[in-house]
Amino acid sequence: MRWYFDYISPYAYLQSTRLETLNQLQAVECIPVLFAGLLNHWENVGPAEIEPKRKWTFREITWLANRDGIALTLPPSHPFNPLPLLRLSIVHNNDIAVVQRLFNYVWAEGNTPQDTSAFKALLKELNTDESALRTDSVKAQLHAFGKEAINTRVFGVPTIALDQDLYWGYNATDMAISALTDPGTYPHEAITKADALPHGTGRTRPAIAPAETARASTPTTDRKTPRIDLKPIDLAEPADLVAAIRTRRGGELIELDRLLLYSRPLAEGWNHFIGNIREHFAVDQKLRELAMCTVAVINRAEYEFSQHAPLYIKAGGSEAKARLLRQPETAFSNPTFSEDEQLTIALTYQLTKDVHIDDALFNRANVFFGDEHLVELVATIAAYNMVSRFLVAFELHPH
Repeated sequence: MRWYFDYISPYAYLQSTRLETLNQLQAVECIPVLFAGLLNHWENVGPAEIEPKRKWTFREITWLANRDGIALTLPPSHPFNPLPLLRLSIVHNNDIAVVQRLFNYVWAEGNTPQDTSAFKALLKELNTDESALRTDSVKAQLHAFGKEAINTRVFGVPTIALDQDLYWGYNATDMAISALTDPGTYPHEAITKADALPHGTGRTRPAIAPAETARASTPTTDRKTPRIDLKPIDLAEPADLVAAIRTRRGGELIELDRLLLYSRPLAEGWNHFIGNIREHFAVDQKLRELAMCTVAVINRAEYEFSQHAPLYIKAGGSEAKARLLRQPETAFSNPTFSEDEQLTIALTYQLTKDVHIDDALFNRANVFFGDEHLVELVATIAAYNMVSRFLVAFELHPH
């Protein structure tokens, strides 16, 4: 029996309390997977991403825990980044006792991996150095588990896999036990017929491009031209400033420049400030471009994304990663991204959405990047929030 789980799932926590029972029936192999990765693959959203479903989830979890006598203390916020716990599980070979301890850390004690002092105490309790969570072998194993889950057709957590049969959710625990203990009464034939139920006519999914999907809830017009006319593409004056901008751009004035040039002090300061960020910052260019792309998605500045996604790919990203950025709320915990990329996305997400970076994330990023690079990274995020707001205000769109 293979048990697929993620510590982010309260339903997986409830089922984790029954692992001993399952293990007595058939040896259980615990397989940690990143739930966000499954959602991305199957083009689905988690219950916490649908507001009424989110409310129902925690109401139901509270009721189920009370009914079944399971200790429950909700974490301070949800969702959270479960990667440190998933990796910690792998470091300890996904031992059932360790898996249950990590679930209790979140759902019985009300902690998350981002609670720095509590997580350090957990590492000390398990006699684990935090650096072990960042090894390439641990990251590769988590990625391999994710691919295995998808190949097995796992679409959610928790999932019990018995040979080719999958049992999803806490409520399926008894169904799996029935399949193991009562093969004579388990309705195999009826379930086989259920599996063969033909597809009927379903709803038609609107053909909306990813960029338009992000904008769908915001009233817009069909305007594809800026709200004010752009300066001419062959603008010659002020000659010194136009020449400086052309030099930085490699010879051309892009649409943004032709808006900025309505104000000399604005265009002059912008060219110098943004030029320094683009050309002279010490922090990795790939991370700067990644932050710019993430800001663009969150702020629905498609012109900005169209300019910087190719630069991110050229600097070491990939087209697949650029597509994943269309869902920034899950991208920061997606193992497709390296740890420095995950931290960059998380910083960008919090700073852009909340204008605040929580202490746990800030401290992790400061340790990882160091003072200079963190200052430059935060400045990049802040600057490109300015850029995106300017672009959106004037409705500058990509061609």
